[in-house]
Formats: sequence, C-alpha cells, structure tokens
Amino acid sequence: MILAISACFSADPDGTPRLPFDPHNGVLDQDVWERWLDWDPVRMVPRYADALRSQRAIWIDGGTSDEWFLEIGGQAFSDALGAIGITDLHFELFEGAHGRIEYRYPMALAYLAERLSPQARDRPRGR
Repeated sequence: MILAISACFSADPDGTPRLPFDPHNGVLDQDVWERWLDWDPVRMVPRYADALRSQRAIWIDGGTSDEWFLEIGGQAFSDALGAIGITDLHFELFEGAHGRIEYRYPMALAYLAERLSPQARDRPRGR
C-alpha cells in the first residue's frame, strides 16, 4: 500500500515511486514528505477554498472503527471546511469500519441527488 501511495504522491518523472522515508532506518525524507503533505485534503482546503465553496453538496462520513482512522480525517476535513465558511454539508460518524458499508450508499446518493438536481439550482444555499 505504501508503494502505491508513493506512486501517486511522490513518483519521480520516470514513474519510480519515492518513499517518504528510508526503508532501512525509517528516517523521514523531508522533501518527499512535503510532496505527500501537498495532497493532504485538510491542508488543501485553504488552497481550493473558492472551488470548495462553489460545491452544491458535500457528504463526509466515516466509521468510528475505521482501520485507517478516516473518521479522524473526516472530522478534520469537516472542521477545515467550516473554517472557510462552509456549513451546508453532511458530516456523520457511524458505527462501523472501512468496509461493508454499502448500506450507507443510498443515504449519500439521496443527499447528493437532492442537492445536485436541476430544481436545487434555483434554491438558495445556506453557506
């Protein structure tokens, strides 16, 4: 998994993945780590504030037993959106883990469809 993320966040121009640490001693490679931090959604919020404010619907949820601790990231992302004035969003933590959450899809899709429908364009948004 770390190699796949390295291929996404910190590949060399030739496509070689660069780890953000030395695999032999664990020492952080600060330059590569900074490239990873550039892709942190919470840190990206101020940079893309205008684009985020233009969204008609934002749904964030996470399981309280997520194996990757995404409930913490979801809370941090929601807080960062609030810091730029976005309050009209759905944020929910639910009992569950990272997988087997298909039962949540209909709720998310209904929320998004209602807010993205042509009729919703004419309604004022609560930002």
